[in-house]
Amino acid sequence: MIVWKGFGILNIVIPGILFVVVGSLVSALGLDSIDFRLPMAFVFIVSGVIIWYLGKALNADSDKVLVDMETGQRYRMGTQHSLFFIPMHYWGPAGLAIGFILIVASIFI
Repeated sequence: MIVWKGFGILNIVIPGILFVVVGSLVSALGLDSIDFRLPMAFVFIVSGVIIWYLGKALNADSDKVLVDMETGQRYRMGTQHSLFFIPMHYWGPAGLAIGFILIVASIFI
C-alpha cells in the first residue's frame, strides 16, 4: 500500500516516466549491450535531482502558520507533500545514493 500526501506520488511517477524514456532511448540507439545498471543509475540520479528541487519548491509554503488576531487560533498553510510520511524532498538524496551505488556496482561487480 502506497501512502502519500499532496504531490508525494510524484516520487514514484517521475522515476517511472524516466525509466520508460531512457529504456526506449537505449533500445532505439541499439545500446542493449551495455550494462543495464548504467541507464538505471542515470534515471535515479536525474530523478533524485528533480525530486529534490520540486519537493523543496512544493513544501516551501507548508511550514507557514497564520494566526487569527481575534481568536488567537493558528492555521497551518498548505500541505506537506510526502511519500510514506517522509517529506518529498528527502527522497531526492535517496535517489542519488541509489544511482551512485549502481555506478560503483557496475564498475566493480
